[in-house]
Amino acid sequence: MAIGFGSYNIAKSGLYVNERALDVTGHNITNMNTPGYVRQQAMIKNAPYQTVSNNGNQLQQLGLGADLQQIRQIRNSFLDIMYRNENMTQGYWEAKYKSVQDIESILVDPMKDGLQNVMNQFWDSWQELSKEPESLTVRAIVRQRGETLVNTINHMGSQLDKLVNDLSSEINVRINEVNKITSQIAKLNGVIYSQEASGGTANDYRDQRNILADKLTRLVNADITETQEGQLFVTVGGYSIVNQIKSTNLYIEKSNQGKLSHTPMIEGSGIKAPINNGLIKGLMDSVEEVEKVKDTLNTLVSAMAQEVNQLHKSGKTAGEFPMDGEDFFVQAKSGSPLGMSNIKLNGNLKDLNNIVVSTLESSGDNTVALEIAALRNKPKINDKTGVLSMDEYYQAIILKVGQSGNEAFNILQNQTKLVQAADAKRQSLSSVSLDEEMSNMMKYKFAYDASSRAFNAIDEIIDTLINRMGIVGR
Repeated sequence: MAIGFGSYNIAKSGLYVNERALDVTGHNITNMNTPGYVRQQAMIKNAPYQTVSNNGNQLQQLGLGADLQQIRQIRNSFLDIMYRNENMTQGYWEAKYKSVQDIESILVDPMKDGLQNVMNQFWDSWQELSKEPESLTVRAIVRQRGETLVNTINHMGSQLDKLVNDLSSEINVRINEVNKITSQIAKLNGVIYSQEASGGTANDYRDQRNILADKLTRLVNADITETQEGQLFVTVGGYSIVNQIKSTNLYIEKSNQGKLSHTPMIEGSGIKAPINNGLIKGLMDSVEEVEKVKDTLNTLVSAMAQEVNQLHKSGKTAGEFPMDGEDFFVQAKSGSPLGMSNIKLNGNLKDLNNIVVSTLESSGDNTVALEIAALRNKPKINDKTGVLSMDEYYQAIILKVGQSGNEAFNILQNQTKLVQAADAKRQSLSSVSLDEEMSNMMKYKFAYDASSRAFNAIDEIIDTLINRMGIVGR
């Protein structure tokens, strides 16, 4: 140790760096339950050496104490990337699984109150009418079952339409959330740069920014890189949405009818945002899946109405003056194709005699009723697997939706485990350990006490030099 007033600076540096290290330790402990907080560490280094010469004119270097190099965060960018990639995929399958659940709730259990059960009752009513073709009571049952069928079809169609609108609205909400996050990241980029450029630390601001980055990657396939200046650069499919302190918004276009579409666009470019993963992509694919389900159901409804109408028009009505039969199913709104949300019974069927049972004018003929009842098992609809009956076609729809739901559930379960594992790795490195912080606290406290004792030792040396040397013999 150098003897002289300069030695006080050495002891002072020990007090300073250990006090700052105690501050960092206390900051870690108080934030151990703060979401997204990453533990910090005081990096202590030796102060610059002073070169002096001794009596033999030999150069020597004397240490000048300790110095605080930086207060760094303990995090691994690779683990952040791994977590965000898994989180992105989890967001996608969360949206997919939820939408499939919604579709299943609309279709209902096919063996209970779903469309399959209503169709079975409709076919069965025609079977019963074939047994008693003259019965007005059974004709009333046929008409009532037909009403139930069209009401069920229209209700399912309106629910599927509502689901599409809800998904489109949620896409718009999530796009606004993305814009809010990117705006905050750009703002934090500026704050962090100004803080660190002036020699300060912005670790807490970095924690806030990383939380936002985690949220962003759950929503879209964002590529996030940190520049040498400590700023986050964010792109989606190669298009920049955060560059330094500037953010670029995404938006949803409205159709000619004023409805929201489900295609995000990049503001100022008119280019479709290349979103291929994340929760928003899951919502976009869910919209397409709902529309496909509705299209297949429309195919079923159209085929059923066409076949029933064709047979119903081929016969004669009952009553005193038999007439040619009319369509059994008609459009609820003229000008739109017959299908889900646009089907009803012919109003003329209120007269039960207009329900056609036979091809002849004879009252006992049941040919039409039998043929309509047999439609359930006749191959009438072309599919990838061949020509299917109406029941088989609907069962194929239910099976496909069920398989999609099972796939989404299994992948989501596995993906959740991967996200949890990735987060656990991050937490094992970045989270605050109370035992470790208490150990550091004792270490820095003892070092601080030792530095304060160095002051006392220097005081005694200076006192001996000034007040006691040269007084012997006085």
